[in-house]
This record gives sequence, C-alpha cells and structure tokens, in this order.
Amino acid sequence: MALDPRRILLTLAAVTLAAAILYLSLLALLAVISAVETAIHSARDIEPRLEAAGPGMAQKLRSIAANPFAHLHRALLLSATLNLALAALGLHLVSGPLRAAGWNPWAATALIFCATVLVGDVLPKFLAARAPTSVLQGGLRLLVPLQPVLDPFAAWADKITDLLLKRVIPSRVKLNPKITRNEFETLVEMRQEQGLLGADEAEMLREALDIETLTVRDCMVPRVDLTLMAVDDKPEKIAAALEQSSGRFVVFHGETPDMVEGVLDTEAWKLAGRPDWRGMLFSPSFVPETLPVLDALDQHLKRTAMPVLIADEYGGLEGMVGQEEIADWLLHEAAPWLGEASEIRHLGGGRYIVDGGTRIDDVNRELRAAIPDEGVDTIGGFVFNHLGHMPKAGERARLDGITLKVRRVVRARIIEVELRLDEARRAELQSVEEAGA
Repeated sequence: MALDPRRILLTLAAVTLAAAILYLSLLALLAVISAVETAIHSARDIEPRLEAAGPGMAQKLRSIAANPFAHLHRALLLSATLNLALAALGLHLVSGPLRAAGWNPWAATALIFCATVLVGDVLPKFLAARAPTSVLQGGLRLLVPLQPVLDPFAAWADKITDLLLKRVIPSRVKLNPKITRNEFETLVEMRQEQGLLGADEAEMLREALDIETLTVRDCMVPRVDLTLMAVDDKPEKIAAALEQSSGRFVVFHGETPDMVEGVLDTEAWKLAGRPDWRGMLFSPSFVPETLPVLDALDQHLKRTAMPVLIADEYGGLEGMVGQEEIADWLLHEAAPWLGEASEIRHLGGGRYIVDGGTRIDDVNRELRAAIPDEGVDTIGGFVFNHLGHMPKAGERARLDGITLKVRRVVRARIIEVELRLDEARRAELQSVEEAGA
C-alpha cells in the first residue's frame, strides 16, 4: 500500500507543532523556576507585605525567608530536569524540522540557545530580583503541589550523588573542612545580606572570631574586683562576706592575697545549707596572664565551671577567669545585658563619663581619640601611669585636645573619669559622625 505524501507531511507538521508547543511550554516553566531560584536568594524584609498575601501564603513565605536554602533544592531539581528536556527538544528541532525547512543547523542552534537563555534565565532573574516577594507568591503555587513528587526524587538524587562521590573520590583522600578567617567573614556578610542573620548576630560572630587573639588577661576579673577573704578572719565576717558577695567565687588567702589557700563556690555553699566553708574549698589551677583564651578553655575550663586564677611573672595574684567571664566578653558588645549602663556616657558639650575599667581602645574607637596605651589596658590605668601616683578625686591629666578629670577613687582604684574634648576635637568628632550617618 503506497503512503500518502500529503498525510506524511501533515503528520510531520503535527509532530513539529507539538514539539514546538512543548518546547515553548517547558521554556515558560523554566522561566518561572529561574525566577523562583533568584527570589529565594533575594527575599528579605518581606514582613510588611505578608498581610496582603493571606495567612497560609504568609506562613510559607516566612519559612522561606527564615531558611531559603532548605527550599532551594526543589527549584534546582526542576531547573535541571527542564534544561535536559529543552536540550533534547532543541536538538530534535534543529536536526529535523528546521533543517528540513532549509535552516542552517549552526545558525538555528545559536538562535535557539540565545532565546532560551534570554527568556528562560536572564529576564526572569532580573524581574525576580526587582520583586522577589511577588515572584515567590506565584512560584509557590507551582512548587507546593509538586512537593510530594519532588521531595522523594530529590532524596533519591542525593543518595545517587553521594554514592558516585564515594566511588570517584579515593578513600585515602581526606577533605579539609577548615575555612580561613576571611572565608568565614565573607560567609557572615553573605548571610547578613540575604537576611538570614541580623546585625547583632553578625556582630556577635565577628566578636567570636577575635577570641583567637585574646589572652586570659583580656577576659579576667581583675584582683581588685575579686572578693578576697583571709582564712583567719572572724567567722561572722566570713559568713557575711559569703552571703553578700557580688561574685559567685570567693578567694581565701593566708597572710597576703598572693598566698591563696583555695576558692569557694558561694552558690554551692548556700545550696548545701551553709556548712563549714573549709570543707568546700577547692584548689584552683594557676595560669600565666599571657595564656591564650583558647588554650585555657582547652586545658583547664573544658569540663568544669570552676575558674582558674591568673598569676603574674612574680607569682602574684592578678585575677580570675572562667567560662562565664569568657562568655561575657563574647556577648558584651553584640548583646549587652538588659539595663546595663554604658561604659562611656555622653553628658553633652563634649563631656563624657568613662568607667575606670573601660579599655583604652574602646574609648579611642568611640570618641575618635588617640590616647596612648602606655603599657596599660584601661583608662584608669592610663591616668594612674600618666600622673605617676594614685590620684585623688578632682585631679586632671591633659593630652592633646583632651582633659581627663578623676571623679571617683575607691580603695586605690580609679572608678570614674570625666573626659572633656576641646572645640577642635568636638568638631572633628561631629564631622565624622555626620559623615557616618
């Protein structure tokens, strides 16, 4: 039986039309998926627009904004599948109908490729970057119904990928999971830009990175702030001190504070019913003031809440540090305690009240000053060194454009200092603040 050429042509035309319609449909679907990918990455600050989205859609959008990468694998899986299907259909159109119609295969391939990239990738990503929330609302209506199909497929694809990696990568090859400080800071910045980290959280992570340069001296409770008791003090005096101690630990010593007999945990003492304190003393470890904090955590503080005492080069008691003090240092800048007073308080007119224990580098950074450290860490230590003696309230130390006035001294310790900027310094600080704003 002879074939009807007309029917063959009609059949080929129908197949070509079906392939073209399927190609355009898949291209439109790819455009939607590409837009959703970009919207998932770009969505941030969407809370003001959620009320108009409805309660159900608002909940889904919040979950994506909270953890966008947990939802990204579905879009990536659809995108990869669509790209594969479009490549196969494009090859069919180029080698079949278009070639039969007299098209140059290379020209047809270049045209289809450019159109696919433009319509299926570039334009959708541009639109999604401009309106991520609107794109997500529309994209979710497509992805959510497909979730029961995509999730098992994604899990299966992950297993196949892991199996291939185990076969391809030799067992003797060990991957190094460590990243550099610069890489970690870049990751923090990326997560902050994507809305996954708040400013306080990002600052806390950056503060944590600085722990590698810290010594125990930076985090310690200094000797003057410790509760020190002589073992031969009267029992009623010791009991009152244990009850009223502002810190958790009390250091007991012999004739001088440098002759430490032991440390008492006042919380444990109270919970035990306030027995004889001598039976609850523990012998602390002594570490040098130059010991890195990370080494102290690893060698002395890893499995205990008990602190270690810090000794200077002559064996004298310098201070005390524990897990709590290190955590306080890490959290202080990014998450100050509720109601905590600032160490630097502005009185107006270029006048500031500064706690004596405030670090010199903090004062220099906040007030754009250039106070030299002169071998000390705190503003109180600087005033003491600069004057050459323990000052009385009202004494002044003068620098270039800055006057430091001692306001309060307790037990040979400078508690509070008033810092006054001259007109030139004040104008310089104001111009810097205005430029930063």
